[in-house]
Amino acid sequence: MINRSYHANKNDGFTLIEVIISLGVFGLVIGSLFSLLPWGVGKANNLVDRNTAMGMVDAVQIELERLGFSVVEHGTKRLDGLYDGTNEPSDTSNGEIHALILTSPRDGQRVSLETVINLYQGSKRLSNTELAGGEPLTDTVTEYGGRIEFSRYEDKPVSLDGFEFPADSKFLSRWIEPEDRYFAVICSQFAKFPNENSDPPSRHFHHPSNGFLALQVEIQWPYKIFDPSESENFRTVDPKYRSKISFPMAISR
Repeated sequence: MINRSYHANKNDGFTLIEVIISLGVFGLVIGSLFSLLPWGVGKANNLVDRNTAMGMVDAVQIELERLGFSVVEHGTKRLDGLYDGTNEPSDTSNGEIHALILTSPRDGQRVSLETVINLYQGSKRLSNTELAGGEPLTDTVTEYGGRIEFSRYEDKPVSLDGFEFPADSKFLSRWIEPEDRYFAVICSQFAKFPNENSDPPSRHFHHPSNGFLALQVEIQWPYKIFDPSESENFRTVDPKYRSKISFPMAISR
């Protein structure tokens, strides 16, 4: 006769080796999932930031219109001889160019001019990413003799660099704390010849006869982040570690 109790006992439960192997496999699976968790959270956060950046187009346009054509034109200067009636404007070579730096908190609800920067451009055309660096410029003299203020005008702040506390309390709706300046919006004019040997010239380069000013806009993030170890409670992230999107924009006279 077949011993039924023997077969029942033999197939009842798991052996110690089987349990150990199962726990090992389970641990490997759980460990792999946890290792992917920071990557997944980072990807999700970056996607949210990218969507926010893409939704900032209108806010950027409003801030540029608030600044006015003259401030934007001279704050993004990239050509020489713009108002020389005897010659066509030409790309600046071995000279200074300007770029507007706008900024916004992480929610993208407000955009304010932070500063205008001044850079030296050699024969090589600087890209928008390279334009993220530079020295702040408070004002400039135009080719026709006037002066454009980028920081303060008639004792009123134009940029965030021009704010003074508590004198400017009525302008606080435009103020953004330095550690909250998560997005940087770099605005610059198009080069006439984007590449040294390019031909024909860019159809977007600025000419005074145009009724509009075309700009190349690049939004970068994170721009500045809270860091209590710094004396100012924030640090600026190196441009090579920022995410970026770019698009063209124009303002009218």
